[in-house]
Amino acid sequence: MPVDEEDIADIKYISSVILDIVKIPLLSLMGRACDRIIYITTEGGIMSIWSMDLDSGDRRSVVKGPIHGLARPRPSSPYIIYIRDVTKGMEQHKIFCVDLREEEEKLFVEMDPMRIFGLVFDGSKTAFVGSTAAENALYLAEIDGSLEKLCVMDTIAFVSDIEGRYIVGFGNMRGNPYTYELFIYDLAQGEYEILSPKEGSQNKYPQLLNGKILFESNYEGKNRLYIYDPETKEITKVEFRYGDYEKFDPIEHGAYGWTDRGEIWAEGKKNGRSRLFVEGKEIYIPEGTIHGFPVFVEDKIFITMSSLINPPRIIMVDTKDDTIKTIFQTTLPDYIKKKFRRVEFVKYKSFDMLEIPMYVILANTKTPGPTVLYVHGGPWAEVMDCWSMSIAMLVAMGFHVLAPNFRGSTGYGDDFRNADIGDPGGGDLQDVVYAAKWAMDNNIADPKRIAIYGYSYGGYMTYLAMGKHPELWRCGIAGAGIVDWGKMYKLGDAIFRQFIDILFAGKKELWKERSPIEYVENVSRPICIIHPQNDTRCPLIPVMDYIQRLIQKGATFETHILPDIGHAILRMDDLVKIMLPTIIFLEKYLKTAQST
Repeated sequence: MPVDEEDIADIKYISSVILDIVKIPLLSLMGRACDRIIYITTEGGIMSIWSMDLDSGDRRSVVKGPIHGLARPRPSSPYIIYIRDVTKGMEQHKIFCVDLREEEEKLFVEMDPMRIFGLVFDGSKTAFVGSTAAENALYLAEIDGSLEKLCVMDTIAFVSDIEGRYIVGFGNMRGNPYTYELFIYDLAQGEYEILSPKEGSQNKYPQLLNGKILFESNYEGKNRLYIYDPETKEITKVEFRYGDYEKFDPIEHGAYGWTDRGEIWAEGKKNGRSRLFVEGKEIYIPEGTIHGFPVFVEDKIFITMSSLINPPRIIMVDTKDDTIKTIFQTTLPDYIKKKFRRVEFVKYKSFDMLEIPMYVILANTKTPGPTVLYVHGGPWAEVMDCWSMSIAMLVAMGFHVLAPNFRGSTGYGDDFRNADIGDPGGGDLQDVVYAAKWAMDNNIADPKRIAIYGYSYGGYMTYLAMGKHPELWRCGIAGAGIVDWGKMYKLGDAIFRQFIDILFAGKKELWKERSPIEYVENVSRPICIIHPQNDTRCPLIPVMDYIQRLIQKGATFETHILPDIGHAILRMDDLVKIMLPTIIFLEKYLKTAQST
């Protein structure tokens, strides 16, 4: 069969768009060490750690090879502590260390690999929660190479800081899937207490300074910042000197802490964008989203920023004269920049009249036109006004993108986030369906050329939407998705079994009903399945069962099993392996379909 030269040209163009976008590095500022700012970036094609000299602007790579997490560095310490997957994507980690004075990588501690999250560092010791097939536990490792299991935590819990005698974090400490409590581990006493100012409240991300604990809580209604003194057991609300913070009235916080001067700073979030406040005074920055943590150096603040249209950059704000200077960025090629028409933030009503927030990213093509409904992962995550390589690729190829923050998403209050608990694949799926209907009613999406795409929980929602509402979609692409909750539970380690218990609020009777494999017979539109071989969050085995069912019913589908890749995308060439078949599939089924 002769090769179609036009098809070859199309694939070359798609490849050039994808490669030009993955060359734009992600940036996330993490802190300061040895008078250098430390940040996570994909520069060089892998998720890695770089540093920048504050005076000369000299930038250099700190580690070789991809990293999976980084403890915030300490200005007084030359050590950079991070984790790396040592099992080809299966997320079994070890802890590594680099001394910036020597720039030599070594193991921080000898240990069996395990899933690690919530890594924190105080300059000499690190604390983390590690998960094995059997349990989750809190660990302490020291610079001398010692490792101690402090206690078993039979729940999902995250470490957020360590200082002096205390390790602090938060989680579902009392087994209630609808609440978060703080935990405070006292190294001197060898025990921990659970803190919740009010039963049923949400308490998150405690930070330490001089034995005091700064945290977010909604126990008085709104999410606000409080300080807890472990010695006196007193809780006081943070009262800022300036009124900008309360005037903004944030819904949640992206991050917060103390400056070197002891002032409290906070990143307030609302409607998918963030603003920075110091002692309640707004620091004016470009519209969009802050990534990572601001770094305070005397009168200067270093911040990483981006938006859905503007790729990440590092800026410096001089608070003396309120000037902003970009100190590092990579420019988006003009031919891609011209593909973006505009970004709109909207709210639409779902089946039960609940308002659902959504970002609409319009391509510079006609409307109504080919449209992709982009479903984020999590589900406890959100699409913010920040740079997304996947969304940028879709828009650059001429697709309008809808990115609904369905119930269960973060960023819109605790009640909204909790609305998904006990009901995954229920109300959240209807929110996605109503997003598609909104786009058609508002002349954005061509009813015959709308697709659904998602990765992780978004992949799960894609499978479910294709099986329960096949009439809506021209096609669907499911990446690293869940098809069978019961089998996923059996195959998961302790943390993911607990994740399912919390997400379903213990309602095991819903597992079968909310599993996409139960609706595979209804799949009547083309579906593209992309799945990492070594994914331990959303295992491949149940997906192979789903594929066998598709074969038996004679469905139209593609399958791409990606070798030696896990769930987390740490190499940009792995992202290419996901997005290249995704866009080729969309081009085939959306742009060749006849418009209404």
